[in-house]
Amino acid sequence: MPKLISSLSLFYFCISCSHTIDRKDPTGTSAKYGAYGFYDGDPIPDKIAYLTFDDGPSDWTEEILDVLKEEKIKASFFICGDWAPKENRIKNGFKKYKDVLIRMRKEGHSVGNHTIDHRNLLSLPDEKIAKQFDDNQSMYDRELGAESGRMTLLRPPFGSPFIHPASDQARKRVGSVLKKKGIVIMWSRHFDSSDSKEWVRGEWYEKGPRINLDDEKFKAKMNRIYFRLVRGADGKGVIVLFHDTHPTTKEILTSVIRKLKSEGYRFGTIEDYIKWRWNTTSAELLASEQN
Repeated sequence: MPKLISSLSLFYFCISCSHTIDRKDPTGTSAKYGAYGFYDGDPIPDKIAYLTFDDGPSDWTEEILDVLKEEKIKASFFICGDWAPKENRIKNGFKKYKDVLIRMRKEGHSVGNHTIDHRNLLSLPDEKIAKQFDDNQSMYDRELGAESGRMTLLRPPFGSPFIHPASDQARKRVGSVLKKKGIVIMWSRHFDSSDSKEWVRGEWYEKGPRINLDDEKFKAKMNRIYFRLVRGADGKGVIVLFHDTHPTTKEILTSVIRKLKSEGYRFGTIEDYIKWRWNTTSAELLASEQN
């Protein structure tokens, strides 16, 4: 065991040494969009998979944490306090899943801000964009108290306006607000797991009797997620988009992780990525953005 720890420490030390802080943004994306962050096409270290989960917490989040613990890897979660559909709205997911959120942070996962209720930021004026993140942070602090912390990572719902079609002017406008709130983290375009698409019977935001793991459509969706991710992983580094609001994700996650491990992949959090790219923390990078 000591040899393994030393090897991993040396690995992260080496990749950190090769990438010092670069305020000039060599890829140009942070300058183009107005906020520091990872945007599709930005550099990622080879054979590293950064697993990210959006929209939680939900009934599935704890079991996803169980999988990550069993596989001895860390991931990143972008959370919403008031995001659940229609009649199942719970209004305060942070209160309902407080223990899960505390566990998430204690087990070393990165926790990011995904807005209070999952609005498309492109459709909002500047002050309401800011309020989406401020309200989510306030709810998180209120419910977790001393167990909370500032969420210095953020991800805009739907990836908008950075994934979806939008003018450079619109992206710059949204980015100018986001730069004051956190480090923007998108995902590798071809590593959207697609778990939020083509819902199958019983697939909802909470557990229930309609879910049938043996249903052929349920199995087909899991297979689609699996092959979409593992076929594209050809040694390049990736930021993977999952949603911890789907039982299909929870059911297929172990298989995806083990396949990537068999291909020589390591795993890290978004904080690990920021350390690799800028040789600092997200909090320090955000502070430099605001100076």
